[in-house]
Amino acid sequence: MREFGRGCRSEFRLDHAVAQLNHGSFGATPLVVLDAAEAWRRRMEDDTTHFVRRIWPGAIAEARQKLAAFLNADADGLVFVDNATQGANAVLRSLDLRPGDVVATTEHGYRAVAKTIDYVCRRTGAAHLRLAQTLAPGELAASLPPQTKLLVLDHITSPSALVVPVAEILAAVRPLGVPVLVDGAHAPGQLALDLAALGADFYVGNCHKWLFAAKGAAFLSVARDWRGRVHPTTISHGLDQGLAAEFDWTGTRDVGAWLSVPDGIAFGASYGWDRIRAHNNALCRAMAKCLADAYGTEIRGDAHMAAIRLPLSGTLDEARALRLAARLYDRVQVQAPVMAFDGALWVRVSAQIYNTAADGDRLADADWPALDA
Repeated sequence: MREFGRGCRSEFRLDHAVAQLNHGSFGATPLVVLDAAEAWRRRMEDDTTHFVRRIWPGAIAEARQKLAAFLNADADGLVFVDNATQGANAVLRSLDLRPGDVVATTEHGYRAVAKTIDYVCRRTGAAHLRLAQTLAPGELAASLPPQTKLLVLDHITSPSALVVPVAEILAAVRPLGVPVLVDGAHAPGQLALDLAALGADFYVGNCHKWLFAAKGAAFLSVARDWRGRVHPTTISHGLDQGLAAEFDWTGTRDVGAWLSVPDGIAFGASYGWDRIRAHNNALCRAMAKCLADAYGTEIRGDAHMAAIRLPLSGTLDEARALRLAARLYDRVQVQAPVMAFDGALWVRVSAQIYNTAADGDRLADADWPALDA
């Protein structure tokens, strides 16, 4: 049985002189997957025209089929994008919004997607409605005005690391006829996804975070009724020729990351996906408890991530949070994001197979007042 912790650190290029507790932001790609992505790049450079004309379409289709099987998704409605935010942009910018229409989100929504919604609403005259995350599914559905054209939900929230009961919310909202976009940036790999059973109108997720793919690999899943109405943010030769034709080719690009997705899935399978989830969840909970005990504060979060409130008061803004994270790295050699959220500053920790309890211990020893001085 393959070892976790120090036993698998040689599988990654990470600098382990630093306590790497920020897998959630950008992921970490195993060396074997980096090699796979590079092999595709070299193959493209061997004869670029042949690769683009003859190899590219089939290779992307095969990678899409393998990802769809892992997610239990309909491959005909699944396309690759560079990141979840790009996929969310494609959906939001394909909507036919008009003055008086509403796009609803929760207060825990990812900021980049919230800014996209603001941009789209500003250009169309629609309104961006932010709902409280604490609403129960039925209450959330009841709070949607009749003008709502889309509800956007995070599956796992970025600042608070909470797993949102998306299936229950979808069931409550479905009778209203309101389409739902699920931002599952952190979900693939962390959660055992079944997109067919979930039944969201749109689902976006990253493969380079918890699915071990190379950077720049993500997907957009589109329900059958919407496939003729959703277009990539870059329109190219495939316009109106089907979802795959439009998204697979938006111009010349490096497809090594997309084609490495099956290798990332296979890497996780070599350890056992259920085994990885059990290990990461348990380690994250243990580290979070250690930190909350050390700081005398509270924990939020589920699965492989947790947010721990810092024992600091005063100005609670993003500039201060970024400054604290930089000092934590420079002075303590811990890589972990600090976020200003819900009236407090929080440090978010991620647990991945290369982490050990000692990584959390180093963060527990951090002198936050000194870092803040």
